[in-house]
Amino acid sequence: MKNTVQKRCELLVENRNLIQEGFMLENSLLKAVAAAAFAEKEKTVDVDYLKECRSILRDKQGALSSFRGNNELIVSTKMALGSDPEKYIDEVIEVYKKFQKGKCFGSTFRVLAAMSICDAGKFSEADAIIEKTNNLLEGMRKKHPFIATDEDTSFAVLLAMTEKSVEEILTELEEAFGYIKKSFSFHDNAAYSLTQVLTIFDGSYEDKRDKVLEIYNAFKAAGLKYGKEYELASLGTLININLSTGELVSEVAEAAKFFDGKKGFGMLDMNKQTKLMLGAMVVSGAYSEKSTVTDASVTSGAISMIIAEQTAMLVAIMIASSSAAASSSSSN
Repeated sequence: MKNTVQKRCELLVENRNLIQEGFMLENSLLKAVAAAAFAEKEKTVDVDYLKECRSILRDKQGALSSFRGNNELIVSTKMALGSDPEKYIDEVIEVYKKFQKGKCFGSTFRVLAAMSICDAGKFSEADAIIEKTNNLLEGMRKKHPFIATDEDTSFAVLLAMTEKSVEEILTELEEAFGYIKKSFSFHDNAAYSLTQVLTIFDGSYEDKRDKVLEIYNAFKAAGLKYGKEYELASLGTLININLSTGELVSEVAEAAKFFDGKKGFGMLDMNKQTKLMLGAMVVSGAYSEKSTVTDASVTSGAISMIIAEQTAMLVAIMIASSSAAASSSSSN
């Protein structure tokens, strides 16, 4: 494992333990993903400051808000990582309200989408991005009414921030999905999410689909089962890393193995597939040339960390929500 990846993994574990002190009741994976976001910026968590950010959030959003619940730690983390947490949350709330126009119910995933726009430094372009996002979602639902859901908003907004037209995006999604889903039978929803992540990147869909399947099969050949559920989308964040497939798989596997035996990373906290996803997040961040998006295209240059980070946050929230639903069902 390269030195940069090693240090990020060590800082992730340290940050997770610090977050545990102040946020004991949060889902284990949410704590790990929040810790990873700090580690990506090479920052040690200031728990008191993180709590201050949470207090600001709670002052502005009530207990039933979509900004609370499983989103609360993630939103507080992004506030703490910014230079002006109050300005950040005010802008995210304003963008979220634009997303909500004409809708009756709140949405965890529209909160993440609003954060993506602000994280990309595109607050002033929110109206145009939201219109394009909604057009994409409408096109997705027409093609796939049973698998295109509110969850797709988080990836659709990243697609909307590319320079590709709505028509180009929808065409690529269909062509790539038709091919990729063959490799993930009975996992159409996850395969569609993976296809969306791939479509965010520039390049031919043939090259991208072939690369991601090559990486997936390399994990399989190494005796590692990359998750075919929510985790699958994160595999797409690895396609542009400048390593051979063997080296890439080895780096992710070593990062995932590093977490074994660490407090908060045991069998009751997360499975092997989830740890591979965290490893992929660390590796994609460590090898990305940019950690923020400052130009017109989300995908210019190497992998932007916004894709890996937002993918991991989305996956963590979906898993946390599924766990909570399963727990509630079993108790009734």
